[in-house]
Amino acid sequence: MDLENYPMRAVVNLNCIWHRVIEKAMADLGLSSIQSRMLGYLYVQLCQDKKVLQKELEEEFKIRKSSVTSVIQMLEKKGLVRRIGVPGDARKKEVVLTEYGISVQRTVLERLETLEHMVDEVLSPEEKKLWHSCIRKIATRLEETEYD
Repeated sequence: MDLENYPMRAVVNLNCIWHRVIEKAMADLGLSSIQSRMLGYLYVQLCQDKKVLQKELEEEFKIRKSSVTSVIQMLEKKGLVRRIGVPGDARKKEVVLTEYGISVQRTVLERLETLEHMVDEVLSPEEKKLWHSCIRKIATRLEETEYD
């Protein structure tokens, strides 16, 4: 099959390759994809001085409460996060990164930066502009379809 006639298939294939490369680069950290993504989200919120409640993670990652609880429990067992009760509402829990969690996330970011540079080297400045332009157009068109 000629991928030039199926650009989205090429994007999906590239996405699969990218995920395999990332998984290999992060294998020694022992994080699943959802654990890594959640850790990254918590880190970004921490850098913006924002608190994250467990309920927000359900909405952000579009997963059930039980799934969020399971992921958080695994991250707690690994010493990456902890839950803190919210004053005034014992049902709400704030999820915070531990110092170790911050350290692991910084390692993840360094490795992702290295991978980005590796990819960045194969495109000329003009190709990068074209790539980003094409991606924005496709994303805009797909968002217009309102599939959520």
